Amino acid sequence: MSSVYPSQYQLPELTAHLVALLERRRAAFDVWDEKTEAALTEAAQEALVEAGKQFKELAADAPYWQRTTEALLEVALPRYFRLAKEQHALEKRGYGAWRGGDFISRAAFAGIGLVVGFIILRTAVPDWLEPLPLAMFIGGPLIPDAQAFFAKRKYSKQLLTLVEDMKAEASDRRTYQPLGVDEGAVTDSTPPQKSSNSVKG
Repeated sequence: MSSVYPSQYQLPELTAHLVALLERRRAAFDVWDEKTEAALTEAAQEALVEAGKQFKELAADAPYWQRTTEALLEVALPRYFRLAKEQHALEKRGYGAWRGGDFISRAAFAGIGLVVGFIILRTAVPDWLEPLPLAMFIGGPLIPDAQAFFAKRKYSKQLLTLVEDMKAEASDRRTYQPLGVDEGAVTDSTPPQKSSNSVKG
C-alpha cells in the first residue's frame, strides 16, 4: 500500500530535493574531504528539519518521519557522497582530458586531425570519405567537451538511479500504514472521550 502523504514528504522526492540542494552546495568546495562531507551533512540535516516542521503541520506521525529521515541520512546520503566524491575528483582532473582540455591540447587535436586528413587525401579513398579531414579538424578540439559531456551524463544517470532506488527503500521501511488519514489531512491526536454509559468494573 502506498503512503497516504503527498509526494513531497515521501522518500524518493525528498531524496531528489536533498541531492539538488547538495549539488548546489558542492560546487563551492575546492577539495572533497571530511570537512566537506560534514558541511554537506549539516546542510542536509537543516533541510530535513525544515521539511519536518512542514510535515508536522500536515500530520502527527512522528514514527513515519523518523523512518524517512533515517533512510535519508543512513542510506541516501552515504550513497550520494560516494558518487559525488568520484565526480568531484573527475571535475578537478578536467574529466580526464589531456592537459585538462586547455587551448594547447585543443590545437594539438586539430593538428592531428589535419595530419590524418592529409594522409587520407593522399591515399585512394571513396568519395564519401573526402569530408572526413574537415570533420576531424573541426571535431578534434571538441574532444575534451565530449569527454565532459559524457561524464556529466553518466553522473546524472547515477543520481537518478539513487532516487529511483529510494522507492524500494521506502517500501522496505514502511512497516505500518496510518489508518483514517486522507492525503493532505491533519491527524487528530485528541484521545477519544469515555462514554457516560461505560460500565464501571
